[in-house]
Amino acid sequence: MATFNDDSKCQSGRDSFELTNLNTTLVDLPSEIIQFILRSKELSISDICRVSCTCRKLQESCYSYSNDLWKAKVAQRWPNLLDRYNQKKSHCWMDVCKARNRVSNEINKHLTQLIKEYQLVEEIAREKFYPITRMIDEDGIPGDFIVDELLNIVHDGKRHCNLTMKYYSVKILRHIQQLHLSQRWREFLELPPQQHSLETGASLIAQWCQPTEIVTENTISQQIDQIVKLVKQELKDRCEDHPAVNYVLDDNELVMNEWSPEQSRIVLEAINHVLFEKLQYRGNMSEYYDPCNSYINKILERKKGIPITLCIIYNCIAKRLGVLCQPVNFPSHFLLRWEEHPLASLVQKYTYIDAFHGGQFYTSNECCQALGLPESIAQNREIYEAIEHKKVFERMARNLVGIGRHQNQMGDGLLCLRNSLELFLLICPDDLEMRLLQVRINLHLKINLPEVIDSLQRVADLDNSRLGIVAYLQQEAQNMITEEKEENKVQKKVQVKRRKDNPEVKFSTGMIMKHKKYHYMCVIYGWDSTCQATEEWIIQMGVNRLPRDQYQPFYNVLVQDGSNRYAAQENLLYHDETIEINHPEIGRYFDEYCGSHYRINSTKMEEYPDDLQVTSKLINPELR
Repeated sequence: MATFNDDSKCQSGRDSFELTNLNTTLVDLPSEIIQFILRSKELSISDICRVSCTCRKLQESCYSYSNDLWKAKVAQRWPNLLDRYNQKKSHCWMDVCKARNRVSNEINKHLTQLIKEYQLVEEIAREKFYPITRMIDEDGIPGDFIVDELLNIVHDGKRHCNLTMKYYSVKILRHIQQLHLSQRWREFLELPPQQHSLETGASLIAQWCQPTEIVTENTISQQIDQIVKLVKQELKDRCEDHPAVNYVLDDNELVMNEWSPEQSRIVLEAINHVLFEKLQYRGNMSEYYDPCNSYINKILERKKGIPITLCIIYNCIAKRLGVLCQPVNFPSHFLLRWEEHPLASLVQKYTYIDAFHGGQFYTSNECCQALGLPESIAQNREIYEAIEHKKVFERMARNLVGIGRHQNQMGDGLLCLRNSLELFLLICPDDLEMRLLQVRINLHLKINLPEVIDSLQRVADLDNSRLGIVAYLQQEAQNMITEEKEENKVQKKVQVKRRKDNPEVKFSTGMIMKHKKYHYMCVIYGWDSTCQATEEWIIQMGVNRLPRDQYQPFYNVLVQDGSNRYAAQENLLYHDETIEINHPEIGRYFDEYCGSHYRINSTKMEEYPDDLQVTSKLINPELR
């Protein structure tokens, strides 16, 4: 039992307690002080559990009436978890601690098993994650807990360690995030259109497309609230008695302007000043097709984006200040509009806001001219109309599909396209072109084949004219399923390669190399004593023109640009400078980056049992 040697006075609330007795123990203190002590960051959840076992008073302090204590412990142990909870509702934080701690143990067990079973698999299909998804579906564990645990593994603050665990955590995380967010999307889209908050939709898109990032709607909302505070201060400086200074938006979406046109313009001018002059938000013209321009968290972080995301942030700020700015799906450029002239004709009623160009105001007649569009488009009055928020999300997802289709396809290059296609089909499930594109990608990767067949059946049901292509693709999927079953019958064995049996192999796994001809940097993750490629590849790549032809060791390497290559020994040069290889598959083969080399993981150690020691000798001359 702790003993306090302090004659000072401790006070909490109305009670005070003087520690004049040198034998005063923890249980002699008032409950408020005990709880203050238990809140200390030095005490873990395990410490609290142990303290609670010592006596009834401490048990009561820990369990009976201390929800705030457990909330503090949740915040200490899992700091990002609180942002996933609705702060306006009450929660039993002790139960949260118990369930969340259980998830930590379960996830680590499943990760270990996944690494063991799928170490030789190129791409893991969704059905392989069933042990994890079962925790949500059958055990009733909140998906947020699993996501939070996986994010903690990925973002453990040790960038160069536990690379294999992080690699497979990312694989699971992408699947669990989409499984978890799919339900949230469906519930969100089932709401009445007037409840489709742009802020919520943009947050869900950011979470969906960045499954390994820590993104929450609460955090995004808080960042926007901070901008609103600055705007209110600017408003107060401009017009001290402006009603928007003290305006608080309730939980409902804004359906009409709260202020007169003159008052609303003052608000919008204050927004323009704060957002574009003071905070320096701007359109990202130099990197317009960067997918990060579509993620609201990245816009708030980098202060630059594309028209649609800047308009969403502008809309969220204006809404909190009582001004309704409606989204307008203008051709090739997204705009907002607000009703500045309520009594004017329909054509002249609205003023249009270009958030990409510093909040510029346009009349309807000025829009096309300012944006460089031909007069023929200007005559189409439909382009000036406000759209439902669901159409905004559809356009964002379509933009991301377009970006994904033009990205480099090396490494994880298809990931943006895969994510955005899944998202688009959640919003527009009957878009057959997008569905067929998704089918082709899954067939290319040989994954999610049962879903491929379901998707093709949906296409056939909706469009009889596509029965030919549907039948062809269904047969291809069935053939792949049959091949997969046959392959599963044959247990894959690791081919062990010993150095004593391959004395001509000069380099080893984990060494960072430079290609003599093409000058790319890479790391070795495998080797063969002679070239194992096909004769066609050997001729195509000019291997037959090398001094030693194909009869020399060849190395599998991960290249800095994200590609995987097969290089001849005579073309590789050991690079002794410290350089990290940023390749998406690093964690598949290596567990740690040691500065001068990579340390192979247990799977690779089975295949190359001598290489760990050989690598150390090759990169350390004193050990040779």
